[in-house]
Amino acid sequence: MTRVSRWAAVARGPRRAELVLHTVTLVNALGNGLFTVAGTLFFVQVLDLSPLRMGVGLAVAAAFGLAASVPVTRALDGRSLRAAYGALLMVQAVAMALLPTARSFVVLVAVLALGAAGQKSARAVNNALIGQVAGARRADVRAVSRSVNNLGTAGGALLSSAAVVSGTDRAYELLVYADAVTFLLAAALVPAVRSAGRLAAAGRSRYGSALRDSRYGAVTLADGVMCLEYFVITLVLPLWVVEHTSAPRAVVPVLFALNMLLVALFQIRVSRRARTIATAARAVRVSGALFLVSLTALLLAGQVAAVPAVLLLVAGVGLHTVGELYHAAGASELSYGLAPEERMTEYQGVFGLGMGVAEIVAPYVLVVACLEGGWAGWAGLAVLLSATGAALPFLASRTPVPAPAPASVPVAR
Repeated sequence: MTRVSRWAAVARGPRRAELVLHTVTLVNALGNGLFTVAGTLFFVQVLDLSPLRMGVGLAVAAAFGLAASVPVTRALDGRSLRAAYGALLMVQAVAMALLPTARSFVVLVAVLALGAAGQKSARAVNNALIGQVAGARRADVRAVSRSVNNLGTAGGALLSSAAVVSGTDRAYELLVYADAVTFLLAAALVPAVRSAGRLAAAGRSRYGSALRDSRYGAVTLADGVMCLEYFVITLVLPLWVVEHTSAPRAVVPVLFALNMLLVALFQIRVSRRARTIATAARAVRVSGALFLVSLTALLLAGQVAAVPAVLLLVAGVGLHTVGELYHAAGASELSYGLAPEERMTEYQGVFGLGMGVAEIVAPYVLVVACLEGGWAGWAGLAVLLSATGAALPFLASRTPVPAPAPASVPVAR
């Protein structure tokens, strides 16, 4: 059976809902790619924010989004997953459409906070929807979803190149509005997902006992530090290239697309190398070493002429992406392998706090370290990621591996 015929069979068969979900992910990712590359440049050039002020605004919005996600999802308890997901996508569309009108810092933070709350809540609902649609295949469907997301984001990044090269305020504003439209298109597709599932109630003390697991918490904290690496490409790199290197502006979307395409093509393959606690821990250690080299290359790109700067940027992003692949594979296996099977959702919620905290800390810390701090900031970040990656295998070895849980009732399809 050819690849085309396999997709046709999926479209007609019981996996049609999965295909629709992947289409929603693709449309949403295209919009995210449009804005992710040009977003920092939009804040600095169009809204006239300093990088430091931008970092503070993004950090405050991320903190609000993380705090709001629990009450928002709780308010949606018992409601249709499709309706909840569609509504949250529309909230993000509204926030994005309002962004160009936010000419005061307070209004900007409020709009960003609205978007962050919608984004983080939508992420939780989307995961629940995947579980409802895919059942026992949810791990495979999530892996495909991540690849689709990265392909879409890479496409959006390449489409944004014209705006980045032109550098005009109007071009950046059009990208923002285009992103808002993709949220609306994605929301319009959600009702086609055939699932009668509803958002399950989340107990008020859902994470209490898992938070008291100090060894699992130590692994979570270390991974939260490692998660700072995700924001080097999306947050720091555009401003670093434009303001601190001799490389042409047009290289920014190309670098971002390179990162996304490599992740989309090789994430599943690299994940196969991290199937046990030991191999997962080693994967994170390898990622730390790769980040040490990649960040050094990105730093050196700011000290040379245009052509060598481009070569160093490509090499740095390539190595950084390989590190990202190993980190993602290792962290995913550790988050599952070190958690009791019968309390998996609870422990996954706790592990997700590491990324949540990184989203709050990264906008301010990385702007100060890399864009304001120069050599010292880049070197400090490189050493921090390398040392944390080296320490994580020790922390994982101290965390007892839970015994397999008794056989459970199959997930209803």
